[in-house]
Amino acid sequence: MKLVRKLFYFFLLPLLLLAAAITIYLFHWDLFNPLHSGKLKIDNLGRNFYYHVPKDLSPNPKLIFVLHGSRIGPKIMQFITGHGFDKLADENKNTIIVYPQGYKGYWNDCKKADNRETKIKKLNDVEFFTQMIAFFSKEYKIDTSNVFAAGHSNGAQMCFKLAKEKPGLFKGFAAISASLPVEANDDCTESNQPVSILFMNGTTDPINPYNGGEINLPGGESRGAVLSTEQTLRYWFKLADCDSASKAESAYPDLDKTDNSTAIKYDYKSKTTGKEIVLIKIINGGHVIPNPGFRQFPGKFGNLNKDINAPEIIFNYFMNLK
Repeated sequence: MKLVRKLFYFFLLPLLLLAAAITIYLFHWDLFNPLHSGKLKIDNLGRNFYYHVPKDLSPNPKLIFVLHGSRIGPKIMQFITGHGFDKLADENKNTIIVYPQGYKGYWNDCKKADNRETKIKKLNDVEFFTQMIAFFSKEYKIDTSNVFAAGHSNGAQMCFKLAKEKPGLFKGFAAISASLPVEANDDCTESNQPVSILFMNGTTDPINPYNGGEINLPGGESRGAVLSTEQTLRYWFKLADCDSASKAESAYPDLDKTDNSTAIKYDYKSKTTGKEIVLIKIINGGHVIPNPGFRQFPGKFGNLNKDINAPEIIFNYFMNLK
């Protein structure tokens, strides 16, 4: 027994501590301010969400939802964004970051050609967000005029749905690696209200085709057809009544020569509605979140641009909306 105890203290315990330290380092877990958790019941179904609250939070904070893509969860979304939203919230001390959990890893977005349970069961994800906003309004006295939603892939598609069906609840949206479904593949009820929205798409995205066409997930699954990135831009551009003369184009500095990718930003602002539409075109970018804080996505998702920091761009876009 003494020998076993010695082996534990001298060999196993240090190995366990080293493994824990490596895990904390890799996943950037904050042991001193971990994610909070909450649960709501939507149509008799329990729905979970996690959220980051900065220390010394200012009164009436803003709220940013960060929506994960298919098959992953809130904590992985926090990880693959390099904890960027949390860090910016901590610096500004005026924003709560929320990572909601899609049902079994998926969102019931606008795509009609979807055989997942979220669609089959007609889950009311829009109501989920409505109630989460009510929760944070009650518990943290958030500024309900400063609520935002950002997402990647299926999460970005859910942002499109919120922008179409409940635009009045949000001040702005951001979508990464997503284009609007074609009309025949769209089952959303459109409010036809203008919104401020930023979206960034990669020109070599293997899942969400930049020039439109079938969404093809790894394994050969299809989610129907989507519009091209340019057609998606024109949809939001037209709703916001943007004047093409307001267009501003700028290239981001090519900071990382090894990523074989560059990025261009196109800004549009409506003189009549005040809405701001932004497209960030990732040249040779894949189905990924551009972010120097995350090392690499699996190769099947395409090339990762490391010149720009998506969480930082999105956060600053949200903070500067009028």
